Amino acid sequence: MKRLWASAIIFVVLVTACAFGTIQTNRITSDLTATVQNAKKAAESGDDDLAYQLSKKAIDDWQDNHRILCTYMPHGKLEAIDQTLGALPSLSYYRATDNFTAECDRGILQIQYLKESEIPLLQNIF
Repeated sequence: MKRLWASAIIFVVLVTACAFGTIQTNRITSDLTATVQNAKKAAESGDDDLAYQLSKKAIDDWQDNHRILCTYMPHGKLEAIDQTLGALPSLSYYRATDNFTAECDRGILQIQYLKESEIPLLQNIF
């Protein structure tokens, strides 16, 4: 009977950890996507200073949340987003608007794929 209780407790802990990871991922990706989209809109409207500030904010937010995501995400996916976000400030600073908006689109897609990979769907499980 003790094994049954122990397995039930382990199951509850695992489900809670999975739920926490999904909630954190949704929060982080939603905030980051909004920041990158705002940076892209600023660049498209010609406000390069705001685009630069928002791209720096995206990097800071990403670095703050990176340690949380590293505990339960494949590092390859996270590294790709690191590289994409890392290019944004310099592209904005040198006013390479076309490249900046393309990198913003790429970053948004990578962030969305990261979010989708954590949703417990059959295609993600099997």
